[in-house]
Amino acid sequence: MRLPLAALGLGVAAVTLSGCMPASPAASPAPTVTVTAGPSADYGFTFFEQAQMGATFAEMSDQLHYPVGGGDGCPWYGALWNSDLASTYAFTDSHHPTHGATFFYTSRGLAADDASFPRNAEGVGVGSTQAEILAAYPAAVVGSVDDLGAGHIVTITVDDPDSDSKYVFGISSGSAVVDLLEWGPGAGTQWSHLCTGF
Repeated sequence: MRLPLAALGLGVAAVTLSGCMPASPAASPAPTVTVTAGPSADYGFTFFEQAQMGATFAEMSDQLHYPVGGGDGCPWYGALWNSDLASTYAFTDSHHPTHGATFFYTSRGLAADDASFPRNAEGVGVGSTQAEILAAYPAAVVGSVDDLGAGHIVTITVDDPDSDSKYVFGISSGSAVVDLLEWGPGAGTQWSHLCTGF
């Protein structure tokens, strides 16, 4: 169908004029917290890197492609990833250290609040604020615990809908961000003295 030349001219004029008109002021949106997930997850409800929840230290050694195990005199608790500033451990049943991991535990240690830490599929982890955790998990439960060794900790618990695991993000007294994180079926029961007990 051919449009009359006059109609075509009116259309061009309307487009041209709309570009010259001042834009109407838009209402300022309320600030929101957004979390951007990375291309892949370093941990999830049932894993840390390639190490799987429920795996023994021998199995996690195969999964991670490097040797891991419990400490000397503490075969149920050992580092999976460790630096001078931060670490991630696996905890198994202290009565049955050959059983598989019941939770993983990341601690910020001496690292700065804004240091880079492992992230899950939702882009949160140690170093995230409470607002960022709640933005990623609106149904999370905020609570607190007083641990004999770690002191007062604000906890943010997120249950996994697909397993018996959960995330328990911890913000210890004096920290502005999550500085402790446990995840797995046994997460959140104890935050210190995991080797020696109380």
